[in-house]
Amino acid sequence: MSPEESMVHGRAPDWVANDQASLTSRASMPRASVLLIEDHPLIYDGLLALFRRTEDFELVSCASDATTALSLARYQQPDIILLDIELAESNGLDLVNQLRRICPDARITVLTAHHEPEYLVSSLRLGVQALLQKDMSGDAILAALRKVLSGERVIGEPQAMTAVLNEFSQILQERERERYGLTDQELEILRLAASGLNNKDIGLSQFWSEITVKRKMQDIYRKLEVKTRAQAVAAAIRLGFI
Repeated sequence: MSPEESMVHGRAPDWVANDQASLTSRASMPRASVLLIEDHPLIYDGLLALFRRTEDFELVSCASDATTALSLARYQQPDIILLDIELAESNGLDLVNQLRRICPDARITVLTAHHEPEYLVSSLRLGVQALLQKDMSGDAILAALRKVLSGERVIGEPQAMTAVLNEFSQILQERERERYGLTDQELEILRLAASGLNNKDIGLSQFWSEITVKRKMQDIYRKLEVKTRAQAVAAAIRLGFI
């Protein structure tokens, strides 16, 4: 593909455009096509050098802004989109969402300097195949891209992995709660019971009669398939409800 064809839908800055002519196939075996979306010259140069020395990936085009990136993605339908999610004047998460729509088969791999768990989890929720830190070594990036091609999801940031595991744990707890049919009110009763309050004290804290608390406790016993307050509290703790 010529440089003109690569950039038919947008114009890259000179430091990107000057390298387009060098992005040619060197191997006879099929190579995975990569669209690089990066607006930092130093990071771009490092990634360009990285792809020049590998035989299993072909860097087919580059973009440094969201508009050009979307045009190239739609035109080329690459195997992998390697995206710097912190592009200037762009919302990285919105760009990922748009790329997913126009290039559904591409494996989107995000480069980020973010460490906030909420941001990282949001990226994964949008369906990115890999989440890599910008300070990873070149060999680590290539290894991650190979895993991505094989269908794996890769998380190269320990904090992101922790956030994902925490969210997974919360999802499991929510599913268990739905399976047992416990309401928010019943969970609060269990928390109060676990803190040592008796039925009378629970009733006072919730403005209920003691009889109402007893009835609600009986509902909890039935749902958790237990017979005593101690068993109910133990089950709630074991299931992660409190």
